[in-house]
Amino acid sequence: MTAKGATLEMDNNWDDETVNAYANRTGSTWHVNMFGGLARHPEVTDDGFLLVVCHETGHHLGGAPRFSGSAGGAWAANEGQADYFGSLKCMKRVLANDDNQAIVAQMTIDPEAKSKCEMVYKSGDEIALCERIAMAGKSLAKLLGNLGGKSDVAFNTPDQSVVKKTFDAHPQAQCRMDTYFSGSLCDKAFSEDVSDKNPIDGTCIKKDGYAFGTRPLCWYKPTASEI
Repeated sequence: MTAKGATLEMDNNWDDETVNAYANRTGSTWHVNMFGGLARHPEVTDDGFLLVVCHETGHHLGGAPRFSGSAGGAWAANEGQADYFGSLKCMKRVLANDDNQAIVAQMTIDPEAKSKCEMVYKSGDEIALCERIAMAGKSLAKLLGNLGGKSDVAFNTPDQSVVKKTFDAHPQAQCRMDTYFSGSLCDKAFSEDVSDKNPIDGTCIKKDGYAFGTRPLCWYKPTASEI
């Protein structure tokens, strides 16, 4: 954050039962606001909660596409990009040094997530990290679906809608789950940063031959140079 001339501040409102989180800025202080109600919600696993932290951090660091035409909000990666960054970069950077194979051995991994992670990655550690992040995304998407009245999200029922232009606001729960999963399946080096201006940098795009890991079309409209 120092390189960006800013200080990241985590504001932990543990006594507040709000099931939410948000990011904001006051001058050079960049805030991530988390609430105890979200942490304690029965649908939210520890990894799911971390993914929310990564999403909110992604508004600050997630790069393009950013919110368009929103007064005072142009500094922020839009909602879909914050989701994508959360699983594409943030979760991988935070969890990479864990014993992920031992951790996922104690988890129930969805067969579709397991199959896709094994198709993309070769090493056991990489596969386990992919599976762990995928399941964090499922935890969060189930919560979002429940809050929105549509909780039947699944890895094998991706959102088939195609936007005519990039959608900045929160996508539907299935679309968001697809985005988390895509981020986990993009095997671009997670050390490679995204760009504030160019949505291609550090991401998986169809033009480069990626069958998995691209941003879902249910919220993202690729540029001509990506397809």
